[in-house]
Formats: sequence, C-alpha cells, structure tokens
Amino acid sequence: MARTVFTAGAMALAMLGAALAQPATKPMSPPATTPAPAAPEPPVETVLVGPTGKTLKITPEVLAGLDREQATMVNHSQPHTYEGVRLTELLRLVDAPTGARVHAEAVKDFLVVTGGDGFRAVLSLAETDGSVQAHPVILADRMDGAPLTAHDAPYRLVVDGDKKPSRSVYAVTRIEVRVLP
Repeated sequence: MARTVFTAGAMALAMLGAALAQPATKPMSPPATTPAPAAPEPPVETVLVGPTGKTLKITPEVLAGLDREQATMVNHSQPHTYEGVRLTELLRLVDAPTGARVHAEAVKDFLVVTGGDGFRAVLSLAETDGSVQAHPVILADRMDGAPLTAHDAPYRLVVDGDKKPSRSVYAVTRIEVRVLP
C-alpha cells in the first residue's frame, strides 16, 4: 500500500485548491477602503490677542492699512521671499509693548503662534520688534510675488534670518501675547 506524505506547504496548497474549486456560498464583498484624508482647510480666521486680552481678527483689510515688509526664508534648500506686515505693526493694534516700550518688564513677554495643524512656535516679544531686532518677523500673505499656497494660507509667520524654518508657522490661526509674572 502506497503512502502519501504531505508537507505543511503542500497541505496548504491542497486546501487552497479545494477551497477555490468549491462554489462560494455567498458573494464576497469588496475590501473595505479607508477614505483618503481631506486636504486641510485654511483656518476660518486668524486672531491676535494682546497682553490685556484685546483681540483683533486679522483680515486683508486690516493688513491693507499697514506698511509691508519682505523677509527671506530657506525652505527645502530653496530661498523664498515672503511679503507681509511686520509683527510689530500688528502688535501695536492690540496694545502690546513695541518700540521704546520694549524694555524692563516687557522684555519677558512672549508670543505663542499657532498654526492650522496645531503646531506652535514661541518667540520673545523683543525678538519680533524692529527696534530690537534687525531681521524682520512678518505675518506673510505672499511668497515669491504670488499669494500663499492653500497649504500656507491665509498667513504664514516668517522669521527672517533663521537658518531653517523651524519657527515658521503656516496657516496661522492665533497669535497670543503672554506676560511672564
């Protein structure tokens, strides 16, 4: 009497062949798919909050009345020229110390800038002020002569002079001045 010996692999192939030969008892449903994540929407608004709680919604109309400045930032090894309003100009509108008022106690104040993706960067108030820092820190609405891309819009924080854009915040939703006790 001949004996047949199946290895584990041969056994699996035999079982698979038998399963494929039998008619399916119920139709197979298509594999479940996960919908692709939607592209992030630009923030509904960008809000600036001063040290006393005074709040300003930043709009193109607000920016239109302020002096514009350029800042350069290297991103992915490519230099880009951004255009927007120096942060100092906006901070004046919410009664933050600027210019000669950036001394003594105000030197301890800082900003928390939040992007649409939740990323936050912290800058001292003094390093954003044109009377203290030679390199501009701007809230940009244009890059290389064109409006910001949907990814960066409506505004991007650009710190001129940084060697990498680690403090640059895109799709800015909130800028808040905080006072150290």
